[in-house]
Amino acid sequence: MNPHPPRAGWIGRTLRRAGSDRNPMRHASDRAQAILRAVLIAVFVIGGPAITAYISHEVYVAGLQTGRAQAAAWHRVPARVLHVTWIVTGWRHPPVGGPATLRVRWVTSGGSSRTGQVTSARHAVAGSTVTVWIDASGRLAHPPLTRADSADRAIGAAVATPALLALLLWVTARAASLVLDRHRLARWEADWLAVEPQWTKKR
Repeated sequence: MNPHPPRAGWIGRTLRRAGSDRNPMRHASDRAQAILRAVLIAVFVIGGPAITAYISHEVYVAGLQTGRAQAAAWHRVPARVLHVTWIVTGWRHPPVGGPATLRVRWVTSGGSSRTGQVTSARHAVAGSTVTVWIDASGRLAHPPLTRADSADRAIGAAVATPALLALLLWVTARAASLVLDRHRLARWEADWLAVEPQWTKKR
């Protein structure tokens, strides 16, 4: 017959891990560390989904607002293709008819002519005309953000947020553990200095 029956079930195991089993060897720092771990886990499990949903929503709304502002301030103009440089890909040899870098010339709203480079996935030849986006100053700009672009950014934020939150909580737990370890070491040294004279006399 076992003279030391284990505590009942998972409640006893949980209490022992939380430092609430009345073990005389446990210190207040041990209980504080156990409570901190429980709080950090709760923050990740309960707060993580809410934080992720909030951040991804804000990223999506910000993308929509940015896209509308870009579409209002920028406009498309025709541009003449001056030169075509095909982009080499692993499945296209020679790289003709695929994505290419186009050297183009366009005219701004002020009447001045400018040149620049754009990347195009469509087939284009020198002398043809393509449509490019320019900003308010007449410089080349990427197309305004679309609803799909905003959704992609929101998905990226939803994937990255839990990882960043987990990293932040781990750093917090690690920093607290180092502080508590130093406190425990200092207390152990103080206790040993108090006991050592009596211990050495007995020997």
